[in-house]
Amino acid sequence: MNYHRWTKDEETVFREAIVGFKFNWSRIQQSLLPHISIKSMKNKYYQKMHNNTKVICKSQEEQTGSKISEEMVYKMIKGIISQNLQ
Repeated sequence: MNYHRWTKDEETVFREAIVGFKFNWSRIQQSLLPHISIKSMKNKYYQKMHNNTKVICKSQEEQTGSKISEEMVYKMIKGIISQNLQ
């Protein structure tokens, strides 16, 4: 199994890339992180960032009593990433 250990710099670039390219994994890989597989990028996103998004979505749904749109989820992810960059 080929495992990539992410550096802090790579994580920062990756977070910024998600904000800029949304979830276009191929474009992120080709433009910024060619040495990291798309599978590693997806795993990183789902392990680290998606868990935070699920917690926020659940909290918002409990507060408002309604489901949240994909666009709302993207805005929340963008907010999480922005906070992590500070």
